[in-house]
Amino acid sequence: MALRINAHIGVLGTFNERYVPGGYFDEIEFDKMLEIMGKIEGLDGLSVWYPGHPLIDEPEKLKKKLENNNLEIADIGPEIWSDRKWKYGTISATDKKIRKEAIKIIKHNIDLAVELNAYSVLLWPAHDGFDYSFQVNYDKSWGYMIESLNEIGEYNRDVKTALEYKQKDPRAKSFIEDIGKLMLLVKSLDVENIGGALDIGHALFAGEKMAESLMLYNRYDKLYQIHLNDNYRDADPDLLFGTINFWDTLELFYWLKKVNYGGWLNIDTVCPRDDRAKMLELGVKLVRDYEKMADKLYKSSEKIEKNLDKQNFAENMSLIREVVFGK
Repeated sequence: MALRINAHIGVLGTFNERYVPGGYFDEIEFDKMLEIMGKIEGLDGLSVWYPGHPLIDEPEKLKKKLENNNLEIADIGPEIWSDRKWKYGTISATDKKIRKEAIKIIKHNIDLAVELNAYSVLLWPAHDGFDYSFQVNYDKSWGYMIESLNEIGEYNRDVKTALEYKQKDPRAKSFIEDIGKLMLLVKSLDVENIGGALDIGHALFAGEKMAESLMLYNRYDKLYQIHLNDNYRDADPDLLFGTINFWDTLELFYWLKKVNYGGWLNIDTVCPRDDRAKMLELGVKLVRDYEKMADKLYKSSEKIEKNLDKQNFAENMSLIREVVFGK
């Protein structure tokens, strides 16, 4: 298994929060960010967005800067959450003008994906949800989402668009809150190029098993992105990947090996109190560590899966323990 790892410039950000609005660090210039990323062994790409990302309006210049730092564009996504006009949603908004404006931005991201040779487009409908009972018409909202996504998918059937689900935040409840609702939505479409992103933190927050969610995506060939972070299943603080849920993460990587995942792994973390560059480098090393452990486990895959067929946990974990920790 040779997984490709990317990150976004937010991992080197100032990390503003409600208690420390100015953040914990000074800003790093974009060129310096690329220099830092380019020196991290095993980090291959950058995730970008439109509008607002540095040089996104000059894609050839952006590509050149990345090439100079041994990086490539991994994926791109529409930034449709930070403007107040999106407060009642984007692809599900009852205001047709708002929906059309969101779709126009998403289509431009699709065009940029082609120009930048990005693997896929990430679509996180952050404000598409509700906060109270009797606030939204659920049937119409889901209808608008289906209509919007069909239009997006038909715009360029050669480009993959990955929907990102999240239980809540910024809304109290999101329409697409878990893997089940996302797959229901995807299977309701008339296009085949709309799939999903597996954000590890969102899956944990939704009470899911990462590996099960992975295999649901894989069953229908709809896994277009993976985002790496961690949490305690009670919120989505984007903690450093692989540092909390060890066994669940190892199981995920075993099945990534099994399905021969060919997309990108996006390091999506917020590390406000630690050295940003060191934390990103550590994140890349942890990915490679889990990758190596999964490769070792896979050599015993026949025994492991025979035990799985019998739900023989004790024998399986004894075998896995020996592989990971030694006899």
